[in-house]
Amino acid sequence: MRKKIVGRVVVGAILLSILMVFSTVAVAETEADKWLREAAKPYKGTTINVIGEALPPLASLAERSAEFTKITGIKVNIEQRDMDSVKQKVTADFVANTHIYDAFMNYFSWISSMVENDWLVPLETFMSDRKITDPNFDLKKDISNQEWLNTMAAYKGKLYGVPFTVHTIFLYWRWDIFENPEEQKNFKAKYGYDLPSPPITLKEYRDTSEFFTRKKGEKMAGKVLGYDVYGTTLCGKRHISTVYNWFNVLFTYNGQTIDSPGHFDYGPVIVNNDAGVKALTYYKDMVDNFSPPGTTSYTWDEQLAAVQTELAVSALLWADAAYATTEDPTQSKVIGKIAFSGTPIGERKITNMNGWVLSIPTSSKKQEAAWLFLQWTQRKEMQALLMANGTIALPDSAYTVPDVYNLTYAPTHYFFTHGKVLKVDGKEAFRKPGEDWGLPKDYYEAVDPVTGKREVVIFTMKCFPESLILEDILGKYINGCLAGEYEPKEALDKAADELRRKIPRLK
Repeated sequence: MRKKIVGRVVVGAILLSILMVFSTVAVAETEADKWLREAAKPYKGTTINVIGEALPPLASLAERSAEFTKITGIKVNIEQRDMDSVKQKVTADFVANTHIYDAFMNYFSWISSMVENDWLVPLETFMSDRKITDPNFDLKKDISNQEWLNTMAAYKGKLYGVPFTVHTIFLYWRWDIFENPEEQKNFKAKYGYDLPSPPITLKEYRDTSEFFTRKKGEKMAGKVLGYDVYGTTLCGKRHISTVYNWFNVLFTYNGQTIDSPGHFDYGPVIVNNDAGVKALTYYKDMVDNFSPPGTTSYTWDEQLAAVQTELAVSALLWADAAYATTEDPTQSKVIGKIAFSGTPIGERKITNMNGWVLSIPTSSKKQEAAWLFLQWTQRKEMQALLMANGTIALPDSAYTVPDVYNLTYAPTHYFFTHGKVLKVDGKEAFRKPGEDWGLPKDYYEAVDPVTGKREVVIFTMKCFPESLILEDILGKYINGCLAGEYEPKEALDKAADELRRKIPRLK
């Protein structure tokens, strides 16, 4: 199984040095390199401009792009911006047809509106040209979970990007505290059942969050607290982060925003039905009673900080924060103390798809060179590098790299994206008590109440062209509810009314 890394305080440097072996060790030119070098000859000396959100995976790609240039002679400029700036800059480029960007990190919910505006080139345009498509490049072969790929990168049956960084929301929990014998004894005396590590159901999540919310001066795991500690941390600001956090609770209540068969389809607004109200009531209870003060101004950044600084003992938080929490000693006080599970189960056992793809705009005059670059990003060693920075790799091959599957979060990532348990040296990568690495077996064995199966059910956010309007409206009223302006039912009724007014194709 996994070999524990000695000296976790230097794990970041160890990972970086190991992963850089792909570029520092002198090896014979591969067949893929030979093909790429030959295919790139007509474009040698070209410079392509790429823009994306300033996330660790993009920073890593920028550092490694010199390797692509060495093979091809194609230079790559990578511009790193915040999410809103990326959207603004590429939109301005496409509208004005200024030909600035040749590839960009495309958020999955943007794809439909961009295709409708004729701003994106379908990948089939390139894949049908064998002169610029590696004969071994095959997303269907390399990615076993096609549902994830199609949800992220496709619109109306066509792909408009290659996967770059894939996300879902995990349950982060302090296994060291949950598995403390004194805490286990006290929990059972109070709640009448064994302290779960991790909490598997919504009831267990609430009970453990209540139990571990402590005041300064009280004890936790045998130590006197020098500050208040909270059972969990969630988002509450009027921001997309709160909407996405709440979606996970909504989905586990078997709810949805719009009653439609697919994530691009319109239909009746149902966000204010019983499932929606239950979800917002539950979420508000967790925020009001067991989350840090000021949660109504929290986004993912504040959530992450609450976990890193030991302010909160659990969180529903995106998977891409995992590296900063568990592997980076410059940021985190909880290295070795955090493990990962799934969203606690209510009426469904769910996962929430999300992510970025690399797309090529119709306005680019260097599309062929950009396509060669996109193919290069899908290589095994590049996907391994992205995994080491907290993202989820879709290609199966990335998980064969030891320094990927050794990452604390890799087995849980793999279960959500591949629907099965990662095997290492022929053994299933289940977490053992007292360790941070591995998929929690109790969570894996819990079944979806509807299907009776162990696999998670994939719930997707609605991504029709007006989806950003939907998210903004929900953010306004969810935040209003958390701030005490509305009761849950009132907030969702107002949101439903406004959705119907501002998106006429909804019912």
